[in-house]
Amino acid sequence: ELDEDLHQKIATEMNLSETAFIRKLHPGDDFTKSSCFGLRWFTPASEVPLCGHATLASAAVLFHLEKNTNPVLTFVTLSGELKARQVKDHIVLDLPLYTAYPQVSQSFIPDRLSGKAAVGDMTVQDVRYSPDTKNLLVCLSDTYERCLI
Repeated sequence: ELDEDLHQKIATEMNLSETAFIRKLHPGDDFTKSSCFGLRWFTPASEVPLCGHATLASAAVLFHLEKNTNPVLTFVTLSGELKARQVKDHIVLDLPLYTAYPQVSQSFIPDRLSGKAAVGDMTVQDVRYSPDTKNLLVCLSDTYERCLI
């Protein structure tokens, strides 16, 4: 098993948004036959508690490249147990659902988000806060294209 420092060094060298590390949980486990694995994600700067696209990629590697025959894979992560299952030619993930509460007053947004540096002249439609993840979610109008953000 790799230690945390080596995980971080590898992720830094890969220099991708996240690098996923799948590990066997018990001696004798096998990537082809086991149904439960450890999964960690690292950015070039730090470990992150959850990464959906890297979880999907990890499941795809196990199902398609390693030919894992289990209908459901369980990943033990910092966010708890995540499940990936094959449904025909798709992979479906069960990810945690964190509640995000509407913010009563949006007058604090320019100060909290450094105003124009964060959203410019874009219209903010909704602001929510998730105490579980400590994230502030800022919803912009659907009319904005990703390339403008």
